[in-house]
Amino acid sequence: MYGLLRHLLSIVLCAVALAAPLQVVTENWRPYNYEENGVVKGQSTDIVRLVLDRSGLPYTIDVLPWARAYQYATTKPDVLIYTIIRIPPREGLFKWIGPLGPSGTTSLYRRRDDKAPPPRTLDEAKQLDVVTNRDSMDHQMLEHLHFPNITVAPSVESAIKMFFAQRTRMIAVDDAVLGSEFEAAGFHAEGAVAIMPLFKTPPYLAVSKQTSDETVRRIRDAYEALVREGKIGAFE
Repeated sequence: MYGLLRHLLSIVLCAVALAAPLQVVTENWRPYNYEENGVVKGQSTDIVRLVLDRSGLPYTIDVLPWARAYQYATTKPDVLIYTIIRIPPREGLFKWIGPLGPSGTTSLYRRRDDKAPPPRTLDEAKQLDVVTNRDSMDHQMLEHLHFPNITVAPSVESAIKMFFAQRTRMIAVDDAVLGSEFEAAGFHAEGAVAIMPLFKTPPYLAVSKQTSDETVRRIRDAYEALVREGKIGAFE
């Protein structure tokens, strides 16, 4: 009898957990995800909605500063985060669902009006200061690659403004979104020149490690079913 009661209790607790809305967190990062007139949009957002609607799980989507979204996803259960780049420093921190698009590349850029000779090697680049936004893929990979002179901004927009205000010599940016990010910050992409590529940037959907295996299974099953049906691209 005691064993039966424990089993029934576990079923009830599981049902309650699944009934609570999944907290989906993201940031303003065009064209992947962004808020416009109170509506969360973007090519990654479209895929996330498809996946979660197919899973049958209730959810909410919040657009937050990246550092806060990242903190929620690394400390709380039932949190889904996107668009998050899958890089070595993050590998063991999340339960990864699947890619949201083709892999890009983050490169180092300098201002076009910078008259100093550009660095030719990674070691030379490490002698210069570089700006990035806090807890972003670029921030974590710059640390992973042992860049000693990193200036950390609270957002991508702030990092771009600091770069063009000549507070740093370089900025690390994903090549695929450089144009849209610079435009959103009030600058032209032509004002920057690529120095060298740094690392690949596969965009992913991930879930916090504290999230139950059953919830993760439902999200992963929904994602894989949509890939088989051709409604999500087979990006890898």
